[in-house]
Amino acid sequence: MKPRVFIGIALIFGALIAVIAFTLAGNASLEVKVDELLHQRQSGVDLSQRVFKLTGTVVGDSIRYDAKTLDLRFDIVQDRETLVNNVAAAPRVTVLYRGAKPDTLVHEAKAIVTGKLDGDGRFVAGSSPDALLLQCPTKYEAAAKAQP
Repeated sequence: MKPRVFIGIALIFGALIAVIAFTLAGNASLEVKVDELLHQRQSGVDLSQRVFKLTGTVVGDSIRYDAKTLDLRFDIVQDRETLVNNVAAAPRVTVLYRGAKPDTLVHEAKAIVTGKLDGDGRFVAGSSPDALLLQCPTKYEAAAKAQP
């Protein structure tokens, strides 16, 4: 094999590895639940520069939406059991999102929000289309019961 061919193959292979590495690094985010995020914040860890995927359950009466500014604000708690058992005392995180209000943003919906904590401890969702993902519990519970 000629040295030129070998160098060309090595350069192409190196470029592919670099593209894959940068793509994976750009999409990397730590997935945490509400309790884990609150625990890390209370222990003094600086979380302001880290991107997280925060999962939790939506507290329905906390949903606030301004149709003029497209500002959406709601609280999430650890899970549905926390919400049902003692919502008033449940640790919660306030989520801020800018965009159209999803139809599936309802009480007890499971939320997966990608974003960062701001200085006030609120979770600010990113601007990508998948920054706020919701799973409405009633749609999937009915489908699960219908299956044999």
